[in-house]
Amino acid sequence: MDSGRPDTLPDDYYLRNFHALVGYVFDTYQDLFTSEECTWYESIRQCDESAQRLYVRLLTRKGNVFRLSRLKYPEIVALGDAASQLASHQLSVTSAPDSLSTLIQAYTKPELLRMLSLETLKSKSRVELVDFILAANPEDQHQYLSTLQNADSWISINGHAFWNLYNLCFFGNLYQDSSEFVLRDLGAVEYEDYEIPAGFRAFKSRSHIDAHMRYFECVALWDLVDRKSTDALHSLLTQLPEVIPGDLTLLRRCDRLRNSIARQLERLGDLDGALRVFSLSMHPPARERCIRILLAKNELDAADALLEKMLSAPIGESELQVATRLKKQLSKARGLAIKKEPRYRPETSTLTLMASEFRVEEVARKFYSQFGNCSYTENCLVNGVLGLFIWDIVFHPVNGAFFNPFQYAPADFYDPDFRIRRSALLEDRFREMDDPLKFPARVMENYVKHEGKSNPLVRWGGLPYELLSLALQRIPFTHWRAMFERILSNPRENMAGFPDLVLFKTDDSHYEFIEIKGPGDTVQQNQLRWMRYFTEHRIPCRVVNVKWSVERPNHEPL
Repeated sequence: MDSGRPDTLPDDYYLRNFHALVGYVFDTYQDLFTSEECTWYESIRQCDESAQRLYVRLLTRKGNVFRLSRLKYPEIVALGDAASQLASHQLSVTSAPDSLSTLIQAYTKPELLRMLSLETLKSKSRVELVDFILAANPEDQHQYLSTLQNADSWISINGHAFWNLYNLCFFGNLYQDSSEFVLRDLGAVEYEDYEIPAGFRAFKSRSHIDAHMRYFECVALWDLVDRKSTDALHSLLTQLPEVIPGDLTLLRRCDRLRNSIARQLERLGDLDGALRVFSLSMHPPARERCIRILLAKNELDAADALLEKMLSAPIGESELQVATRLKKQLSKARGLAIKKEPRYRPETSTLTLMASEFRVEEVARKFYSQFGNCSYTENCLVNGVLGLFIWDIVFHPVNGAFFNPFQYAPADFYDPDFRIRRSALLEDRFREMDDPLKFPARVMENYVKHEGKSNPLVRWGGLPYELLSLALQRIPFTHWRAMFERILSNPRENMAGFPDLVLFKTDDSHYEFIEIKGPGDTVQQNQLRWMRYFTEHRIPCRVVNVKWSVERPNHEPL
C-alpha cells in the first residue's frame, strides 16, 4: 500500500525549510532584534540560490571551518563562486585559518603524515601525532602552518549565534532544530494541525529572549564545567538568568539546572552552599534536599519549619509522600516516639515460572494469556485513552499554547494551569462518560482520525486497535474517569507508574491490572501511589512477585 510519504526529498529541501523557519521568525520578531540580527537574514536573501544553499549546508554542519575540496554537494554549482559571494556579504571568510590546531582538525591522519613529511610517525595514534605537531619548535610550526594553509581553499562560516537566536525564537527552545522539518516531510513524525494565532510569539520581550538564551548557554557550560570544583559550580550559578515574573517555563528550566548544581555541591560536602542554592528553587526535590541537609547539620528547628510547609502545601503527591517519610526521620532525630501508621500494602501474590532468557514481564504475560487477553501496556493504555478522548481539548487554541508547527503538546501541558485554563471544556467532555455510547465512540473515532500523530498522552506503538476496543468494552466508565482525574491533576507526575499488564479474563467480564516484579525488584513509589488510588476507587490491581524455577512449576490458580 502506498503510504503517501516521500522516499526522498527535493534537492532544495534544506533551503526551503531554512527560509520557512528564519523567515517566520524575522517577520514575527524583527521589532525585538538588533540591526545586526536583522541584517544577517537580509544578507542571506541578497545572495543567489547557490550561495544560499552553500551557506545553509555549512551552517547546519558541525564546526565552522571547511576545506572547499572536501565539500561534495552536487546540487550546488560553482562552489568557489558561491563561497566568494558569501564572503562579500560578510557571511563567511575565505582566507585560511591562522590557527595550527584548527588546520590540523581539517585533515586526516594520512594527509598530515604525507603533507608534513612525517611518515616516520605513522605508528603513532592521531592524538599522539597532533601532540607532536603542536609541540614542535616555532620554525617547524610555522612551516606546518604555511603548508596546511596553502594545501586547499577555505571557507569559515559566520552567523552561528544568529542561527541559534532564530531557532530559539521559533521553537521556544534549543533542543529542536531544522531537522524537525525533515522528519515531518519524510513522515517520520506527524504533528497535529493546530491553530497558531497570527503573529503570536513564544517570547513577549527582548528580556525574555535573552533570559532563555542565557539559560541554554548555562546548560552548555554545565556539560563542560569541572564538577569537582565548588568554585566552578558557584561561578556557573552566578550566570543563570534572573527569574522573570510569569515565565513559568524559565523558572522550571532554571530550577532544574539549579537543583542539579546544588546536588553536586552537596556531594562535594559544600552543605551550606548546597542549602543556599536549593532554597532558591521552587521545584522538587529542592525542599526535600534542604531538609536532609538541615538534618545532617542537626538544625532540627529549621528542618521542622520547612517540613511543615511541605506537609501543608506539597508540590504533588510525590513530595507529600517524601514529607511523610521525612517527618519520621525528624521525630527520630529529636528522640520522639514515632506513631506507627498502617502502611499501605497492595494485594500481592507469588508466581513461579520456568527460568527464561526473556524479560520477566513478557514471560508473565504469556502465562496469564492462557486465562484471557493479557497485554503489556504499562503507561500506554490509560494515558492513551485519555489522550484520544480529549484530543481536541489538548490542541485547543488557548492563548500562548502553540507558537510553532512542531509541538507535540501545548506549551502549558505540564503546568498546573493546563487543566484550569480548559476546565469548562473538560467538564463538558467528562459528562459524555455518562452516556455508554458517546465515550467509546469518541475514543475510537479519534483513533482512526489521528493515528500516528504526536500527542503527549498517546504512544501509538503500545495502543493497538484491538486492545483499545476490548478495554473500552470491559473497563467500567467510572474507573476510566477516576484514572483520568488523577492524570490531569498532575500530568508530569501521574502519567507514569501504571502496572505492567492488563488482563481481560475469558470466562467473565472481570479485568485487572497486574504489576510484575522479578527477583530482587520492588514496587516503586509512583507505582504505590497509583495502587493506593486504585484501591480507594475499587479498581482491580495486584502485584505479582515472580520466582524462577528450573523445574516445571505447579502454578497456584488465579
